[in-house]
Amino acid sequence: MAFELSSEEVVVGRSEEDIKKYGKKGTGLLAKVVMSSGENPVLGRKILVDLAKPHVILLSGKRGAGKSYSIAIFLENFAQLSPDIRNRMSILVIDTVGIFWSLKLPNTLEADSLYDWGLQPEGITNMRVLVPMGKFDFYKKNNLPVDGAFNIKTADIDVLEWLSMFHLNWQDVETAILLDTIEKAKATFGTYFGIPEIYSVIDSLEQYDAKDRTSLKNRFKIGESWGIFSKEGSPITDIAKPGFVTVIDVSTYGQVLGMESVREIIVAILGKRLFEQRELERKREEITLIEGGEKQSDLPMVWMLIDEAHMFMPKDRSSMALEVLLEWVRVGRQPGLSLLLATQRPERLHPDAISQCDLFISMRLTAKMDIDSVSTLRPTYLHEDMDKYFGTMPRAKGYALILDDNSEKLWMVRTRPRTTWDAGKTASAFKK
Repeated sequence: MAFELSSEEVVVGRSEEDIKKYGKKGTGLLAKVVMSSGENPVLGRKILVDLAKPHVILLSGKRGAGKSYSIAIFLENFAQLSPDIRNRMSILVIDTVGIFWSLKLPNTLEADSLYDWGLQPEGITNMRVLVPMGKFDFYKKNNLPVDGAFNIKTADIDVLEWLSMFHLNWQDVETAILLDTIEKAKATFGTYFGIPEIYSVIDSLEQYDAKDRTSLKNRFKIGESWGIFSKEGSPITDIAKPGFVTVIDVSTYGQVLGMESVREIIVAILGKRLFEQRELERKREEITLIEGGEKQSDLPMVWMLIDEAHMFMPKDRSSMALEVLLEWVRVGRQPGLSLLLATQRPERLHPDAISQCDLFISMRLTAKMDIDSVSTLRPTYLHEDMDKYFGTMPRAKGYALILDDNSEKLWMVRTRPRTTWDAGKTASAFKK
């Protein structure tokens, strides 16, 4: 059976074949097409975005242009999918600023605008906010919104990951001690040990100089202070819960000098575990189909939405998260892994993340370096350079360009209002 779209709708990110097969099922309302010039243009057809298949989406724009607002629109659309599709997905958003908790609350401030779009104020019920276990008490003590905590099993961290976390190389004395420590810890405790057990193992390696052992212990003490490691660890299937929007709030790490890299570690380890698990689940799904059954898996398809993505995928420095996320970008389609990368500094983002995106959404950019970086996306079917299009964009918040590789078209759009409360608004001295 073929499905027809109305003449007032466009689906971006979806092939013509899939549009004929599925219509608008598995899509979300993103925007409307700008039909005229000026600061208050006429709006036309609805822009729907495909959410049912893997994508790499790049979302850019200068500070205050509406990137985080647009991420929230994507999250709302995921939450509003029909259960048969929604429960085949898990949505994770890496919250670097601590603003997405408000998705649970309805956007009563923009009720009139929502009604104009055929929408209404509505919070997301199938969402939760998770923080690293070491930060959970801090959140509860300060009455910050949180639904639970997660941690990473110490025994699951391999030697190369410890070396990366501690910025050690193969010439460092501590590296030899670390290799022996992890090997002996696994031989002694199996897969059930934490950092305190690692301390005891380091103390037992008396063949090494006491000063060097102390140096390595101090590195582990710093790692212990992050509050992300434990003996048990949270199963990745508990973190990536089917049918839920899960906010991974790492904002507190950015407020402590020298702890910014902890966010990279969390994204790297979660990203790696999700990739490994989804590869296994994908094989199981195919075997089930071959045997005549229906797709079922413990870990569904995963979307990861990352705000301030240039911090995790920088072009000019090493990052523990970089190679993991590049693996998602390059081969994530097959195991069912999607990325939405939001950044106000596309010039600082790794070029592979830019070149491999199949859907590009950009609010207003004014810095020449940032415009030049996204101009590398300019396909042959565009008749003008990207800066020409940015020059005609209305200055008000919410306007964007959408470049869709599937339809090979560029759209100037106005994004829809949020149905959920926006906790990311710019601070103001005014009371109302």
